[in-house]
Amino acid sequence: MSSPFRVALLGFGTVGSAVARRLVETTGADGGALPKFHLTHVFDRRADEKRDAWHAAGLTWTTRIEDVLQSEADVVVEAIGGVQPAADWIRAALAAGKSVVTANKQVMARHGAALLTLAARQGRQLRFEAAVGGAMPIVRAIGDGLAGDRITRVVAILNGTTNAVFSRMEATGCSLEEALGDARARGYAEADPSADLDGSDARAKLAILCALAFGLRVDPSQIATRSSASIVADDFVRARARGGTIRQLAHAEYDRAASVLTAWVAPAFVTCHSFFGKTAGPQNAALITGAHSGETGIFGAGAGGGATAVAVMSDIVAIARDRSAIVPPPVLTSDFRVQIADLSAETSALSVETPELHVETSRLLEAV
Repeated sequence: MSSPFRVALLGFGTVGSAVARRLVETTGADGGALPKFHLTHVFDRRADEKRDAWHAAGLTWTTRIEDVLQSEADVVVEAIGGVQPAADWIRAALAAGKSVVTANKQVMARHGAALLTLAARQGRQLRFEAAVGGAMPIVRAIGDGLAGDRITRVVAILNGTTNAVFSRMEATGCSLEEALGDARARGYAEADPSADLDGSDARAKLAILCALAFGLRVDPSQIATRSSASIVADDFVRARARGGTIRQLAHAEYDRAASVLTAWVAPAFVTCHSFFGKTAGPQNAALITGAHSGETGIFGAGAGGGATAVAVMSDIVAIARDRSAIVPPPVLTSDFRVQIADLSAETSALSVETPELHVETSRLLEAV
């Protein structure tokens, strides 16, 4: 019988604690279909406070990252968030001979290529499904399922928190703040949702998808973004009168012949019967267009610790099933031009305040 696959956690917040629960549940109730897991270490700055809420045989709680790096863990799960020290700790874990699973979109958007190169050099794996779509497996869909095609466009709802907020406003006519309160109560929103609403969360995820789909090295700051925080209940009333609603969309399209990328994140009008109009609550959704396969649609839960934990666990399982697999690092180019999108409320084709431009937006989205 093979030895259990040893897992160490960095962070025991919403995501980390959900992953710990899934590790225990999977090991105890999978009927032998999955590898056996052993949670060996939990690193958390408040380990002394949190250890009383979680008891497991052979588990070491620590406030020292060195304890994890020097352990015999096979994989380290990074769930602390932020760019630093997360990027340094992922790098250190790979250098110590451990594979890594991360849910950190900011790290992968800014340092993903270098970290993936390091992982390949070390003969280890770095997987990051949870960093983009939650339980919507878009990383595998583009990286594996559609690897035989030439992707030309990705349009997606990539922030389940904002979608939950917009869906609540649409259904009840409440204010954005009231909808945020409901999302927090359901575990879909953090105490500070600014990164979700202002588009920086979805922008980082879209930068990762540009690398996967188009082979482009895109800095998140290159992606035009318009905040969703200014949307009010009356905007949904006006959208409904035109047979539609509002969603925060992330859009990336690459013209390879001209080497031009068009990318933006913004609240946009969509028709109610469209793919995105039907995506409600904390769901993510994506339409991926390939030169040969046409459109491929995918959706799944995009907010909450449980959804993220599913993606993390899937990556852990993938590594455990083939520990010797080496994921080749991406070959990215910076030789392209970004077409600047004007997302100002007065001129944007995405504006929910300019009726004549709604028609253009609805045609675009109905086409996908």
